[in-house]
Amino acid sequence: MLVRTGIEGGKISEDIDWQKLSKEDRVHLTKKLFKAVSSLADATGVTILELIDKAFVGLPAVGTDYSSNFRRGNISAAKALLMHRWLEKNHFDLAKTFAPDLFQMNPTRAWDRFLERRQVDGGLRIVRMKTEFGIVQRAAKANESSEALRFGEEFCLELISKRPGYAIAFQGYRGQWHPLALGNDDGRWRVPITDDVQLLPRDQKGQPIPLVELDDAGNHRFVIITAPGKDLPTDQTSLASRFEDESLQVYRIGVRFVT
Repeated sequence: MLVRTGIEGGKISEDIDWQKLSKEDRVHLTKKLFKAVSSLADATGVTILELIDKAFVGLPAVGTDYSSNFRRGNISAAKALLMHRWLEKNHFDLAKTFAPDLFQMNPTRAWDRFLERRQVDGGLRIVRMKTEFGIVQRAAKANESSEALRFGEEFCLELISKRPGYAIAFQGYRGQWHPLALGNDDGRWRVPITDDVQLLPRDQKGQPIPLVELDDAGNHRFVIITAPGKDLPTDQTSLASRFEDESLQVYRIGVRFVT
């Protein structure tokens, strides 16, 4: 990766607001969720508590009576959502078999749907960069978007936005997507943008920060997602659930890295 120098209309876990469900509805859906968990445990030869521990990793261990409470639909909305997302991410096909109402669309398909629905034409290029005397600038031959780059060759993403707002980015490789920091540190995912041409990533002074690929040859994809305000999630699940949100715009570009 880079270093710095489903069913149409189907539901995903984000579509179910566990916190706002009535107690009756939450108990009903939690029982269906438990059916998926218990059936998955049987199918994979592990105990229900072992699955729960995997889903709740990082949280305090649950008691031995937790599975009984779970079976009766008596767990918190927060943990129901956590289990729902974990099953969706790690065991979607089996979970869909055991609880189809809760697992209608594979998260990968939901993400693809979001990208397709919110895509705008053009507006994103891969631009070669060079550094001379400590100053980062475009390479001499950067008038056209690059379709292939060599390992170690510096580049930036050139975004042409017709509106100001905020942007986040992802890099896709072999079916996996990873967030790409657009600021001057690895934790700064969301950055402000202007209604103009801009090179990303960039530092706080607006200077471009070149990217370089050193590890994975082959075809890569980049997406930049923009919104007019700061209400721009940085995780794929939340974004995928907003596939009908016309305030979000998706810019896409592909590039091939060669050795």
